[in-house]
Amino acid sequence: MMFRVMMFRDFRRLATLVLVAGVMAGCATTSPRPDRIATLRERFLDPNGPVMVVAHRGCWTTTAENSLAGIALCRKLGVDMVELDVQRTRDGHLILMHDTTVDRTTNGKGRVADLTLAQIKALRLKAGAGGPQALLTKAAPPTFAQAMRAAKGGVLVNVDAKGEVNLQAVQELERMGLVRQALIKSGAPADDPALAEVLKGRDLLFMPILHERKGSPLPEAADRYDRRPPAFEVVFTTEAFFQAGAPALRARPARVWANTLQPGHAAGHVDADAVRDPDAHWGRLIGMGVNVIQTDAPGALIAWLDKCGCGRGGTVTAGR
Repeated sequence: MMFRVMMFRDFRRLATLVLVAGVMAGCATTSPRPDRIATLRERFLDPNGPVMVVAHRGCWTTTAENSLAGIALCRKLGVDMVELDVQRTRDGHLILMHDTTVDRTTNGKGRVADLTLAQIKALRLKAGAGGPQALLTKAAPPTFAQAMRAAKGGVLVNVDAKGEVNLQAVQELERMGLVRQALIKSGAPADDPALAEVLKGRDLLFMPILHERKGSPLPEAADRYDRRPPAFEVVFTTEAFFQAGAPALRARPARVWANTLQPGHAAGHVDADAVRDPDAHWGRLIGMGVNVIQTDAPGALIAWLDKCGCGRGGTVTAGR
């Protein structure tokens, strides 16, 4: 009997040693999984890095605007950043919603600022861009915190504040430990006190928005920002205005962001035309110095960039 007990103990020790050896061997041969957010952030901070793709209001065309499903699809596609619209409810909670009312994108009515979180969470999002004929989904409008949890580890988030909610959004990001995953953009002047409060002492990506209609040449407008932002969003109606100033922005150095959403955003270059002829629109913008494109057709843009060899290279593995 004693002999059998000793045999069993010896066998168990041997099995344990084999298991430990296998685990150690696996550790020695398996590379640690790269931190996707750190990689994307490093890429955004590289002014000469590959073209980055930003999905406007998430990947909404087959899901819904500002939805968790839209964020999930963006991660699957390998989008670099999602733009999400953030507003405050009547009782002080941050919710995703673009319009000042819930009418277009949900089955409800009323101003976001007049509704409580509970009232908004009882609504259901409409598919796609919403509107009277859109199908109703089973999803409620997500809170900002829910959206950040959905994006966590997989995609950068451009927080597009609707109203004075940037500070609250950043404080929420701090509580979640996700400040480094977010980009705050603003058209406010460089000396704006509210903007200074948001940025003060935080390792936060920040991007000013420069408009052609305000008249200042791009280099002059950019020089007002002492913090040396890593990127500038430029809204322009003429190519001449952009071409005159874009080289100086790139030389600061900084990335240059353009939107192919509406004709007035990037001198008439819009997604509907770019999908049919990407070289003439997305390619044209890249040739003029753009290296961040916000689009409603992120899948088509990624596919074209991967084929054309004109700036996406070094694709980061899509977050799941």
